[in-house]
Amino acid sequence: MYINNLGKIIRSERRSWGMSKRKLAKLSYTDVETIEDIESGKEKNPDFFLMLKICDILEISVFTLLKEKNFLKGE
Repeated sequence: MYINNLGKIIRSERRSWGMSKRKLAKLSYTDVETIEDIESGKEKNPDFFLMLKICDILEISVFTLLKEKNFLKGE
């Protein structure tokens, strides 16, 4: 459940930047299939360092994603 939210956040942010999956993959040094798998929820355990890179590229807080994964308790 939380993985789908994670993917939705990344997809939404990527689209708000007008960025293609290909561009995000290139900037984050991964392949398009990995980006697709993360966004669709197929990737159940995305690499932490890849997620940090994606957050940096999309200028979103890693804490937002950690909160979605229930690592941090929100108010």
